[in-house]
Amino acid sequence: MMLDHSLDWRDAEEPKKKKLANNLDVTATTRGTTSKLPLAILFSLPLLLLPSSAVAAKAVDASKTKRLELPDGLVGPESVAFDRRGAGPYVSISDGRVLKYGGEGGAGWTTFAYSPSYTKNGCDAQSELPAVATESSCGRPLGLRFHNNSGNLYIADAYMGLMRVGPNGGEATVLATEAGGAPRFTNGVDVDQVTGDVYFTDSSTTYTRAQHQMVTASGGSTGRIMRYNRRTNQVTVLKSGVTYPNGITISADRSHLIVALTGPCKLMRYWIRGPKAGASLGR
Repeated sequence: MMLDHSLDWRDAEEPKKKKLANNLDVTATTRGTTSKLPLAILFSLPLLLLPSSAVAAKAVDASKTKRLELPDGLVGPESVAFDRRGAGPYVSISDGRVLKYGGEGGAGWTTFAYSPSYTKNGCDAQSELPAVATESSCGRPLGLRFHNNSGNLYIADAYMGLMRVGPNGGEATVLATEAGGAPRFTNGVDVDQVTGDVYFTDSSTTYTRAQHQMVTASGGSTGRIMRYNRRTNQVTVLKSGVTYPNGITISADRSHLIVALTGPCKLMRYWIRGPKAGASLGR
């Protein structure tokens, strides 16, 4: 998911359940200079999946907004997740790691997970190169989602593919790097909490994440929606020919997926169960 470096987070102390508006405000701090980037991302996609009566829930109290600054030099918090105990947030950042926030009175931000290539290529060493120059070798985690029953965190890494790490974190295991052709730009991820199946997006089979602007500029429709079956370890391409699929979420009744299409600025619905299974709307 291509988000800005600034996210709003509200009501972080509430339990792990999905909120109508998780509002995380992270200010990027680079070389001692702190600057609040202009875009605030409000996580309102779940509103589209709920009946109108649920959408009319009470307004979020903006006075509870908190700003969580990343350590010096770290930028690009992309996705936000909370584990089954409500701990976090966990965020994916541009240097190839997933960080966990342990609270102001605790450890603050600590490394929670990273790809096998992160250690192999010495990505924990100080580098003067911008993250975009090393992300193909260090990894660039984007989408994050926990499977509550197991406590496992699934990570959509733009270069490494779909990965999984256990409840205690550490080096992630790469689960899928190919499905009818190698993914070039793994992006969003969500988990069916009943079956444990994982749904994720491949934004382009032509361009990598570092070339994300070309995905939009070219207008190409080479993106795909995919499913990972955790029982068989098989990956299935559910739909191809999609224009820049980005974030993905499964509906509350588990009948369909909602996929954000970055280039067209649209939401696409793809049915995975019922009489409409395999059909889509809003491509």
